[in-house]
Amino acid sequence: MSRIQNRLSENKIRAKKRLGQNFLSNEQALESITRSANLSKSDCVLEIGAGMGNLSAMIAPLAGEFYALEKDLSFKKILNKELACFKNTTIIFSDILKFDLACIFSGTKIKVIGNLPYYITSPILLHLLGQRKYIKSIVITVQKEVAERIVASPGSKNYGRLSCLLQYHTKPQLLEIFPKHFFIPKPKVDSALVKLEILDNPSVKVEEEKMFFKVVKAIFLQRRKTLLNGLSNAGWQLSKKEIAVILENLDIAPSIRGENLTLHEIARISDAIFEFL
Repeated sequence: MSRIQNRLSENKIRAKKRLGQNFLSNEQALESITRSANLSKSDCVLEIGAGMGNLSAMIAPLAGEFYALEKDLSFKKILNKELACFKNTTIIFSDILKFDLACIFSGTKIKVIGNLPYYITSPILLHLLGQRKYIKSIVITVQKEVAERIVASPGSKNYGRLSCLLQYHTKPQLLEIFPKHFFIPKPKVDSALVKLEILDNPSVKVEEEKMFFKVVKAIFLQRRKTLLNGLSNAGWQLSKKEIAVILENLDIAPSIRGENLTLHEIARISDAIFEFL
């Protein structure tokens, strides 16, 4: 029986499927996460999903300020015991989706670290991006399939709305694959370690950000549709003929599909539609 299984048993705790609890038990993987965050005593760090504190205990001695966030109160006793010796550490019991990073922001941008539950990975990422002005970088373990979507390039079947959103606001890297047997209980799929460096400015310049993401949504909503058909169903006051003229002026083929467009090309389309309207 592993150390994690022993501690769960000793504290009469079972991993909760409804909370997506899969605990990373491989020491080398935990070290990889900590190393990838490139921590120093000048850093303010937030860990999402501290659980039993096995990763927290590696982060705390390296950080300046450390906040261990956990939703499940079952881990209160374990976390208090595990992290009691670290004077720089504050344990917070809260749901990340309801947590405002402004409450821990003291002027130093936060490094976020976490092993994210599969079922709410995208909502968590969207929540963090909405508070990106407080964040320096995000180092997270996610489902391998999601990681591949995050870093996907144009022309790939994995390239889509999530790719565009994250590549617009961050510089993403897929660092390492963690096989499913690294976790307890063992999930059905492998995971991957991803690092997202928040950009000071978006990766492409656009006239109107809302329009840019409306175009992104339109071209990926029904992936099999051509660019012309996707944009024609977006709900703005433009005829199909007018959209065809816009694309022709940009020298972008109306028959192309969204997954083949770069962020720069999407930005050009967005700006052209914004100016036309």
